[in-house]
Amino acid sequence: MNKLDSPPESDSGSTVDPLLRTPDSDPGQRASWIGKITSFLLKGIPSIIVLAMLVGLALWGRHHGWKLPKFSEITNAANESEDPWCDEHGVPEAECIACNAELMPKGELFGWCAVHGVHECVLDHPQLGQLKQIPVIGQEELDRANRAIAARPRTKNDPSCKMHLRRIQFPSIEAVNQAGIDIGLVDRGPIVETIKTTGEIVYDPTLIAKVSSKAGGTVFSVNCRLGDIVKTGDVLALIDAADVGRAKSQLLDSLVQFDLTRTTSERLQGIGNDAIPGSKIQQARADHVAAEVAVRKAIGALSNFGLPISANAVFDRPISEIREELQFLGLPEAIRQTIASTQTTSNLIPVVAPRDGIIVIRDVVNGEVVNAGNLLFTVADTRQMWLKLRAPLEEVSRMAAGQRILFQPDGSDEQLEGEVTWISTDVDRETRMVEVRGQIANEDGRLRNETFGAGEVVLREETGAIVVPNEAIHWEGCCNIAFVRDKDYFKEGSWKVFHTRSVRPGAIIGDKTEIIAGLLPGEVVVTKGSGILRAELLKGNLGAG
Repeated sequence: MNKLDSPPESDSGSTVDPLLRTPDSDPGQRASWIGKITSFLLKGIPSIIVLAMLVGLALWGRHHGWKLPKFSEITNAANESEDPWCDEHGVPEAECIACNAELMPKGELFGWCAVHGVHECVLDHPQLGQLKQIPVIGQEELDRANRAIAARPRTKNDPSCKMHLRRIQFPSIEAVNQAGIDIGLVDRGPIVETIKTTGEIVYDPTLIAKVSSKAGGTVFSVNCRLGDIVKTGDVLALIDAADVGRAKSQLLDSLVQFDLTRTTSERLQGIGNDAIPGSKIQQARADHVAAEVAVRKAIGALSNFGLPISANAVFDRPISEIREELQFLGLPEAIRQTIASTQTTSNLIPVVAPRDGIIVIRDVVNGEVVNAGNLLFTVADTRQMWLKLRAPLEEVSRMAAGQRILFQPDGSDEQLEGEVTWISTDVDRETRMVEVRGQIANEDGRLRNETFGAGEVVLREETGAIVVPNEAIHWEGCCNIAFVRDKDYFKEGSWKVFHTRSVRPGAIIGDKTEIIAGLLPGEVVVTKGSGILRAELLKGNLGAG
């Protein structure tokens, strides 16, 4: 066995099996492990000592009644007063009006106002307002509140709520500013309360005339174009109708017969009964009367075609004159002169405009064969249009004829005004909507038929309603409240107090809320940062519970 294969020798000259060797078996390795352990202990001892001191300090503080500081103590750390502190309300104990009510007496309490739905109603008792001078509440103000309550259902406050009795106190103005509280003024402003609907502008059907010919025939000429403005009686078209020609011929024939029978009757009556049998005289009279009836019947036939002619204008006149008048009967003089030189027909019947308006439909061309009753033109008077709105069934009970309508067509910034004229008694089976009809003026003709848009029916309008910023009103589960700044807030030596006021909100218009009752113009209310005051209310309620 060579040296490389022989086991190592120990210091005593004996050999050691490598598989049984431990770190301690090697002095160099043992020194390395001892150094590592020593380094770890040296680095960790300071942390262990600090941890042990903190644990000991905590145990000592617990034994001596130490406590973590409250939020109110932190926010008021700048107050260097050595006066005892009211931990519950966050003010010096000697100045706490919640603990010492005699420091700031609340005065007489009047309780719940059933008329206006608030506690300690400032409309009935204006001396409760936080104003320098007591305002005078007139009947107009009370009427305004009554109109707002009657207009539609309002959020109701709980008469048993006690939040209005609470007052939130701060130790100083600086503390209020540090809390991030902002204020707003109770003001007056316009309120327009509406019911929102959808709808469309359409022609007024009572102002639309559908025009047709009273006799069938061929279109001789069309005298108007689509969009033309026409007046009552204007000739829109001429129809060459054979029935009209026959009616005129029948009238002429009847007149000839009438003249003949009249002459015969007069001659026989002149001869007398001595030479002529009485029966012949009676027969001549009967024939004359029958001829007169035939004339009047022919006149009636022409009237049915819209070609009226007076009986006095045909009797006792030469047939030639009557024939000339019948040829262009019913045509204006200008049209007669235009066609007289080129046409000898007596079959023309005019189609005339029955009302003033605009040609909105023209469904006829020259040379076309039409029947009596075919729709040829539609004339619409667009100076007045209809607004057809669709309103929710539950809102219809608050609508009435005469109410103002505001309508904004789709794609337009213009707001149109109309008036409710009719409310349907039917409810749509599928949509459960009710049709509400209104009228809207269109003198300039800018409105178009079947224009869709959004409409609003105005329930009431108030020019001097009491309004506040939306963020000033809070619903606390049982009532609506606002935080009102005390009227002596800036007076030297006064308490920095905000009163919790029970309020009745009305309509919300944009960033403003109408106040039906509970606040007076000129009072100052908290807007931003009211979370701190609400938290104080909640803490008080939990404590009371």
